[in-house]
Amino acid sequence: MKKQKYLFKELITEIKEAYLQDGDASFYKDGGWCVYAKSDKLDLKSECYVLPYPDIDDDDNEKLPEFAMRNGLEFVYRDEMLQDVIAAAVDEDEDISDKKLLKAIRYYDEYDCFMEIN
Repeated sequence: MKKQKYLFKELITEIKEAYLQDGDASFYKDGGWCVYAKSDKLDLKSECYVLPYPDIDDDDNEKLPEFAMRNGLEFVYRDEMLQDVIAAAVDEDEDISDKKLLKAIRYYDEYDCFMEIN
């Protein structure tokens, strides 16, 4: 990812544009990352942060990145999930709106399957 702080709409757009330009190969350039925010109920105008995966301690407990803990952020999405949902939706409709992508992301988060794009 190009930066750490995003509006969720910007992040969705960046992933979509990268996929349209480079396909799946664009997803492996940045290593692993996750989305963190003040709330796990994101809309297109929500501020969110792209940070590393949580660490796992010896007792299998997740420890959020220091920045997330200091700023009261919670884990929201993993990179793979966002990328997979956006790629699947774009494959069905290259001109899909950010609003519809958000709906597809929420659908996948709730039902653990891809939404049909009409």
